Amino acid sequence: MPHCDIINYVCTNARKEMEECHMKISVVIAYHDEKQYIKDCLASLAEQTFQDFEVILVCDGCGAPEEGIPEKLNIVTVRQEEKGVAAARNAGIEKARGEYVLFLDADDYLAEETLEALAQKADGETLVYGPKTATWYSRKVYQDNGEELDEQNDTNDGSAEEKQTKRNPEDPYDFLVAHTKNWQNISALGLLVPRKLLMENQIRFCEELVYDADIPMLMEMLAKALKTAYQEKGIYIKRKHNDPINLPSLLQKKDAAKKVAEAMKSYRLASPFADRENAKVFHYRFAMCLVTMISPYMIESKAAEKKETAGELKQTLEILGKDGWAQISLKHHPRKLIAYGLAGDAAKIVKKTRNHARRQTLFRVCTSRAKCKRYLYEKVFSKMKMLDDMVIFESFFGKSYSDSPKYIFEYMNETYPGKYRYMWVNAGKKLNLPYPSKQMKRFSFKYFFYMARAKYIVFNGRQPQYFIKRKGNVFLETWHGTPLKKLVFDMEDVTTASPLYKEQFYIQTRSWDYLVAPNRFSEDVFRHAFMYDGKMLETGYPRNDILYCKDMEKRMREVKEELHLPQDKKIILYAPTWRDDEFYGHAKYKFTLQLDLAKMQKELGDEYIILLRTHYFIADVLDLSEYEGFAYNLSKYDDIARLYLISDVLITDYSSVFFDYANLRRPMLFFTYDLEKYRSVLRGFYIDVEEELPGPMLMTTEEVIGALQDIEKVVTDYRDKYTAFCDKYCAWEDGTAAKKVVEAVFSDKSNK
Repeated sequence: MPHCDIINYVCTNARKEMEECHMKISVVIAYHDEKQYIKDCLASLAEQTFQDFEVILVCDGCGAPEEGIPEKLNIVTVRQEEKGVAAARNAGIEKARGEYVLFLDADDYLAEETLEALAQKADGETLVYGPKTATWYSRKVYQDNGEELDEQNDTNDGSAEEKQTKRNPEDPYDFLVAHTKNWQNISALGLLVPRKLLMENQIRFCEELVYDADIPMLMEMLAKALKTAYQEKGIYIKRKHNDPINLPSLLQKKDAAKKVAEAMKSYRLASPFADRENAKVFHYRFAMCLVTMISPYMIESKAAEKKETAGELKQTLEILGKDGWAQISLKHHPRKLIAYGLAGDAAKIVKKTRNHARRQTLFRVCTSRAKCKRYLYEKVFSKMKMLDDMVIFESFFGKSYSDSPKYIFEYMNETYPGKYRYMWVNAGKKLNLPYPSKQMKRFSFKYFFYMARAKYIVFNGRQPQYFIKRKGNVFLETWHGTPLKKLVFDMEDVTTASPLYKEQFYIQTRSWDYLVAPNRFSEDVFRHAFMYDGKMLETGYPRNDILYCKDMEKRMREVKEELHLPQDKKIILYAPTWRDDEFYGHAKYKFTLQLDLAKMQKELGDEYIILLRTHYFIADVLDLSEYEGFAYNLSKYDDIARLYLISDVLITDYSSVFFDYANLRRPMLFFTYDLEKYRSVLRGFYIDVEEELPGPMLMTTEEVIGALQDIEKVVTDYRDKYTAFCDKYCAWEDGTAAKKVVEAVFSDKSNK
């Protein structure tokens, strides 16, 4: 064992006392500079209901964390040169003094009763295990939301029958091995292991392995443990990394060759400890690993690599022998692959895998209309001639004719009549377009046909994941607001979008040729939040051009007439954002109106009316029937900029609408009743709202009413702050953004 520098990092007792005392449990943490996770990890230990334990923090090639260290923990820090997680855990075993050892990764954490629950079944000889639960969230969000994904019950690599099978907690092989999601999820983490078992048998993690170091060790522990016990309350929480671009976990790293080689080596090392009768599940899991990991690699690898892998696979499979493999219940495809593997026939493995993939693809295409369209898009439409004069527009996923795409479209029609053909995406309802243009329903056959062939694409949101960027394509991304709330790679937790949101977003931004920035602040944020290094258009937002129109009074009258609003009353526009934690399920959002409209109508109804414009996610959840004549739900009104024009006062919270509204220099109120929760838990802000907002932050309906009744005082009190705000966020806006964007994109010689 290499020499390690041992340091008492935090300790409640003197070194001598610590050396002499006896601990029930030693928690070993391998730490490799996971600064963003270690705080949660240690906090979960500090809050354990069971306190008879020490923490062995092994710093693998890095210094000890400087922040987030709970004072109440007994922590011994071990420093070593960077040798990998297996060596770090082994170093922790050597320094552990507890009767039991539990391995905890620095990016994971424990439920508060875990150690107590596991210790209840610990008698010095029993290996105790409990469930593992996977989450994408920090402890705070996880605890508040109660969100969890049981890793053992997640969709795995096996058959449909296997996915329906319940794991048996009383069978450690079945529970810890068979029902893991994939081979690399077979883990020794979270188990309460008798230290005597490790020391007397010299059981250690395999330091030659990076991805699969746990597997041989776990199988040896199970084989040599005198007793095993399951504890359902001993919950280990495995934190999945939502940023595989910058902070990938081991499983997320792209290293197919090494992963394939390690899978086979770990199987060979672990097989001697797998009894043929009691550990059939272990061999079955490797067989499924063969199907899901090794066979695709054989297709993609070079000829020499194929031959080498096939030879190694033959040696690996021969460990159990043909008879042993025959005893494992497998379907035709994996059974054939094993037969070819035993024969060392790389060519047949590749052929079999390709044919299997083709049959599966054909089945999916023939049985799924959606997959059929995708297949035609990728294999047929994207190979057809590009339409160089075709421009596709989409605003808010086809839900409206609005935002910057609308104003770019109108400018192009007025400036270049007849030069381009236009296609608008709708969400199933025809859009009211003022110029000749075709429309197509999102995700229809027509949509896939033209998305594959149009040269120009103008969106204000993300394109589909499967979008293929063809040579000659020009993608103009306008986005849809100055960022107040943290975006994408600046977010710690992604609570409502796909957990793979960051990776997906990164892939999507690689297709953007241009990104519109409304101000210098936004440009800087977009660069790091989107990890975008393409062309940035410093133009302001085309959607704000209308706020500088010369015929504003005429347009205001027209909008009021269109919406059947009284011409003689002042208008309040209430435009709140949606809350990340207000949802019923995937893509099913809710909104609770906190403003007391009854009180507002009573106090303000003679002078004002109020227009409510919620986020498009929650446009359908408001019922204002009892406030007829005072409150109007215009959440589905396409163009919010036209509502800005007619409003005298804006009430909002954390929506970016106030950055746009500021162009009008009219008063704004901020109804921020849940400020602390939103700032600290849900998203976080880019700006200091207390210092920069150009209006008062109000917490109750009464405060809102009072501010509206004395609106002139608000204007006076916030005049200087408002001026500074406009200088920072509205400096690029002058009513010509659409013109600047079109000239930059459609006149760019590099696009010809």
